[in-house]
Amino acid sequence: MTRTIALLRGVGGPTALKMAALREVLASAGLGEVETLQVAGNIVLDDAGRSPEAVARVVRAAVLGAFGHDLPVVVRSHAELADAHARNPFADAAEGRWVQTVFLDSVPAVAAVRLPAGIPEEAVLDGREVFVRYPEGIGGSKLQAGWFEKHLGVVATARNANTIAKLIALSA
Repeated sequence: MTRTIALLRGVGGPTALKMAALREVLASAGLGEVETLQVAGNIVLDDAGRSPEAVARVVRAAVLGAFGHDLPVVVRSHAELADAHARNPFADAAEGRWVQTVFLDSVPAVAAVRLPAGIPEEAVLDGREVFVRYPEGIGGSKLQAGWFEKHLGVVATARNANTIAKLIALSA
């Protein structure tokens, strides 16, 4: 059994999902041992031998069919998630909730992120992840996942370091 992590982008507010219902929908779509973490679209499941792209398609179609929300999905294996967490240059920051990894659905065409001048945030692009440190907190920052999507031209969804550590443990 291969444990895979599916990260839904944009869960909340008008696109809020009941996690129990989401688990049932995904299980009925043929994905096994579905677990969720928090209410933000963090899903750990058995990929049933499917490729990451196939898992993303199944999850997206199941969510659209059951809930009417067309939410992008970014998929990582347990090993990929653990590797990304280990590569995060800001992982030792005192406030894990203010360190995020922005997961990208593909490698962007650019080699580095160019941040706006005069902001306190730091960001490092490394393959299909952008590691971001928010020294003054995330809430007021302009560098949300949507900013990275726009500037990198790929689908993106962000999770903080604390959530990633929990997903790694859940998918082990």
